[in-house]
Amino acid sequence: MTVEMCPYLHPRGSAREALDAYRRALGGGEPEVTSYGDIGMDDAQLADLVANAALRTELGGLLMVSDVPPGAGSPPAGSACLSGDDEAALRRAWEVLSEGGEVEHPLAPSPWGSLFGSCRDRWGVSWMVDVAGAGAGG
Repeated sequence: MTVEMCPYLHPRGSAREALDAYRRALGGGEPEVTSYGDIGMDDAQLADLVANAALRTELGGLLMVSDVPPGAGSPPAGSACLSGDDEAALRRAWEVLSEGGEVEHPLAPSPWGSLFGSCRDRWGVSWMVDVAGAGAGG
């Protein structure tokens, strides 16, 4: 038996657009996407919105994404942290995730000896990227 914990994000705007960017950033196959229309919601305003999407990433792990339907309140957009020692892969992810968003802390050497950066992507999701052991060499 296994248990897996994964981030479940609620990007502001278009979950499909965010999911495409996350796939470019993190790699992975075609995500499994279920719309509200797929689960029987007749409302034309909801039919094409993402009720649930799952992306198995090349960097490891599962990322879940959904739109927040109108009138459902405002749950947090969410946050996620990417960490590891594959500097090239994590730098690529950083570039895609920070593009068009707000860089809170540039990807730079940290006091704990790694490269670290944090940003809020253009859909309001917070990301932290930590490249282990890469801080000294930049």
